[in-house]
Amino acid sequence: MLTKFYWMVTKDLVSEFRARQAWPAMLMLGVLVSFLFSTQLEGSAEQRSSLAGMLIWLAIYFAGVLAQHRTFAMEQEEGCWDALRMYPVDTSWIYLAKFTVNFLALAALQAVVLSLFVIFSNVPMLDHPLRILTIAGLGNLGLTSVSTLLGGVWAVNRQGPSMLAFLTLPLAIPVLLGASEATRMTLGHESGPLWWRWLGLLVVFAIVFVAAGIVLFELLIEE
Repeated sequence: MLTKFYWMVTKDLVSEFRARQAWPAMLMLGVLVSFLFSTQLEGSAEQRSSLAGMLIWLAIYFAGVLAQHRTFAMEQEEGCWDALRMYPVDTSWIYLAKFTVNFLALAALQAVVLSLFVIFSNVPMLDHPLRILTIAGLGNLGLTSVSTLLGGVWAVNRQGPSMLAFLTLPLAIPVLLGASEATRMTLGHESGPLWWRWLGLLVVFAIVFVAAGIVLFELLIEE
């Protein structure tokens, strides 16, 4: 089963490398939005840090949804979706393979966005690298679990990505809020029970929605 999972992930990565449809557009949008957001941050270091957390995660979210949708849309456009579902593997493994590809795509986007904010807005992200990486990883898990589940349903029903970001947004609000606040507190050199509560929210959300995707994916795409 792990071998089949590996080849499903490899198939998507090789297809994207050859076609270059989703990741370049996602990264370019992320660069553009991050540059615009980061260069507009003005004021004292404290003021920039208080706004940077929210702007970072908005840039990651709206740029990342593009790639998350394309992992399923390519299957549908090429007529491969039915063949993929005939593959001798449980549907939950298809979800996990797509989830893994989307996680890697969003991780690449996060690296670009965070780097641009460090360069152009001079926020002190490098002062607490382990905390920033922890928040980024948990936020990635939460956003990817939601967008992979809804993106699969959206693509299978032959709908475009134009409204996917806004349909996913209500479910993603806890992740965006938790990650933004945890990032803001980290940049402000704040730590304590409140920071751990925001981190706990990200952990719980990721666990719940990854589990929901594994359990509900087959039912939702059948509907």
